[in-house]
Amino acid sequence: MKILLTGANGYIGTRLLPVLLENKHEIVCLVRDKRRFQQDNNWENQVEIITGDLLQEESLQEIPKDIDAAYYLVHSMSSTDFSDLEKLSAHHFIKALEKTNCKQIIYLTGIVNDENLSVHLKSRLGVEDILKTSHIAHTYLRAAIIIGSGSASFEIIRDLTEKLPVMIAPKWLKTRCQPIAIRDVLAYLHGVLGNSKAFNKTLDIGGPDILTYKQMLLLYAKERHIKRWIFTVPVLTPRLSSYWLNLVTSVNYSIASSLVESMRNEVICKDDEIKKIVTHECVSYQTALQLAFEKIEQNSIVSSWRDALNRGFLETSFMDQVKVPQNGTLAYKVKLDLNRDKNEVLQNIWAIGGKRGWYYLDWLWNLRG
Repeated sequence: MKILLTGANGYIGTRLLPVLLENKHEIVCLVRDKRRFQQDNNWENQVEIITGDLLQEESLQEIPKDIDAAYYLVHSMSSTDFSDLEKLSAHHFIKALEKTNCKQIIYLTGIVNDENLSVHLKSRLGVEDILKTSHIAHTYLRAAIIIGSGSASFEIIRDLTEKLPVMIAPKWLKTRCQPIAIRDVLAYLHGVLGNSKAFNKTLDIGGPDILTYKQMLLLYAKERHIKRWIFTVPVLTPRLSSYWLNLVTSVNYSIASSLVESMRNEVICKDDEIKKIVTHECVSYQTALQLAFEKIEQNSIVSSWRDALNRGFLETSFMDQVKVPQNGTLAYKVKLDLNRDKNEVLQNIWAIGGKRGWYYLDWLWNLRG
């Protein structure tokens, strides 16, 4: 099949691409800047890269007419007006696809159970409604938290648990969700491709465990063999909670704000219809954590939530200013004659920090640790 992959530079798209290639599909990757696309040499004859911005309708002329299916993996939470941008993007996507032979649109979105939805989940639902207006068959996969090395959800759990032995946490930690491993998400994304049973279906996907966010943090701590104490209080408002996440974790304030607001909504699968369409056994939350740890330890994180430039309208000319340094950012060498054995000197270098400490301001290094 010939497949259009949007969000090819993003967390999901980067991981889905090799899965599709392994199954002998012909892939067209839509990216806003070709220079940001990390292409493996072995994919050269299998991947076509085209430039286009879904926020700019006139830039989508390169989309081939003979595509069979399209993945819509475009999300944005980094800008304050992300809801309007997502709607505009979806409208342009549909108009461009209706000029092609596309027979299926696959969209990865969020589980929607409540009527009082967060702005984030309401925006995802709005995109679903826009994609439905097309005559092309749609398949919506709704997921809760995705657990995998580099995912925003996993990195927040990791930051909070690793950095804070004691947490005075907001009441949303008592909200239940149904986390799913990244490998299971990829299995479902590929499993519904060209599958007529999945046409015009909205399917919830989730792992076997239903947990509160507090339980997820404590299970992470258990896997890491560290003790953590978590106390929930009602006084931490969504705004304060967002500042708290922004301070302690690596996510910026706008993403933290969107995530915190969404955490008041329970995200649990309504049914298991997906299992009748795609035969796949999902791993447990703890197994998903272990798999993520393995990737981190091997320094083989395929993609990160930071990879996508999802801050709205993008001026790609900034890449023209990025110069590859010939000798690193700064070449600074000092030569010093030593009378001691070379191996002994090296051992002294490797011992800096740790139990020995540092050469000055030791208390500051300890505080940073």
